[in-house]
Amino acid sequence: MNDPRTEPLLEWNRLARENTENAIVSSMFEATAQSSTSVESFSTWLLVGTAAVASFFITNAQGILPFIGKEGFLVCGAFLCGSCFFGLLSKIYALSCKIGIEVGASIRKTFLEHLDKHEAEEEKINESAEHWGITLETGVRIERILHEYYSPQPKYVGWLAFRHFKKNQGNPQIGHLLSIRALHKQGLFTSLQALSVLGFLIAGFVYVAAI
Repeated sequence: MNDPRTEPLLEWNRLARENTENAIVSSMFEATAQSSTSVESFSTWLLVGTAAVASFFITNAQGILPFIGKEGFLVCGAFLCGSCFFGLLSKIYALSCKIGIEVGASIRKTFLEHLDKHEAEEEKINESAEHWGITLETGVRIERILHEYYSPQPKYVGWLAFRHFKKNQGNPQIGHLLSIRALHKQGLFTSLQALSVLGFLIAGFVYVAAI
């Protein structure tokens, strides 16, 4: 049976453990998101190579057609175009992930600085309020902060942001979810980009062998 006198200590212990666990998970998410740069480098290399091959294909179409035929030329061209398309999508999500990492790091730094200042002021205010026998709401109003931040933004940006906050309300890792999802989509489109290049090579060999 729990002793009522130890309940504050138990709650303190629970919060300390939970905060530490959440901080560790956050650091894992941050480290994972950093891998976006490596994926982007691979995607960029593929995109540049594919664009060079596509340019060669177009400028030397007359010399290539006798080897793979019209159908083979179109199929190979479709694979090259698909690879470039997936590569561009991968770059878009890489940019989204990079922006999320940079903005998140900057916000966390300045947020903690402002929060430390507020906590110092809050302690003084609460002492004065206690002296006068009154109770004040001194907590930071997150709703107002978000409203002020998104008010000059396009309406759809605010709508998407509040939808994200509402959907993931209570999730301690809410600040990392968008970056991780962008990383997953970046990896998906980079994989499709690479598979399209492989499809181009296979189609080229098949049509050359068929002539």
